[in-house]
Amino acid sequence: MQRNAHAHEEAAGSPPTPAQVDHDLVARTRDGDQDAFTQLIQCHKNQVFAILSRYERDSHRVEDLAQDTFLKAWRRLGQYRASAPFQHWISRIAVNVALDHIRRTTRRIKETGFDDLGESPMDWLRSEDCGRETEKREARELLAHLLNQLSASDQMIITLQSIEGRSVNEISQLTGWSAVSVRVRAHRARGRLRSALQTFLAEEQRQVEHPRPLALLPQAA
Repeated sequence: MQRNAHAHEEAAGSPPTPAQVDHDLVARTRDGDQDAFTQLIQCHKNQVFAILSRYERDSHRVEDLAQDTFLKAWRRLGQYRASAPFQHWISRIAVNVALDHIRRTTRRIKETGFDDLGESPMDWLRSEDCGRETEKREARELLAHLLNQLSASDQMIITLQSIEGRSVNEISQLTGWSAVSVRVRAHRARGRLRSALQTFLAEEQRQVEHPRPLALLPQAA
């Protein structure tokens, strides 16, 4: 009875497994079928996006990183060996793309001068130098992230003095604080901002050196 059922299943044809689908699409892509690679992307894009989103919160950047991942996969397809599931192979590419992104971002942050906040920090944020637009955008995003970790008064003093460039006297008139109090508050707020930045950089560096392991991906049937 079981043998008859098995024979009937073979005759009817069982649906291909995910691994078989990947194998067929990879082979067709290697033969020059671009539509096959588009189908590979569709099969694995959710998995790739999920991995990249662990390392980057901005959805637009995740899109860019995903494009980079699939481009690298296409270029390296000749290196893929079917001894391992394709989903594991492309997942590893996604992780490496994400870690490279973290290294670049951390390097840019260190080069912007955020870790050297002085009496007139972040002047370059107000610069009209269009050649640094990418760095300026990333610095603004980082600054907003760090400010959210400070108290409302710290946020206000840093915004007024360091971002808007107001003088001590102007801030004193706006807030009702004495000039001495403005200077003390600004000094302490910058110190706390520096500490928040150092904590952020340390965490980013830890993630680069010791990335969180991938959750075990389901084995193809």
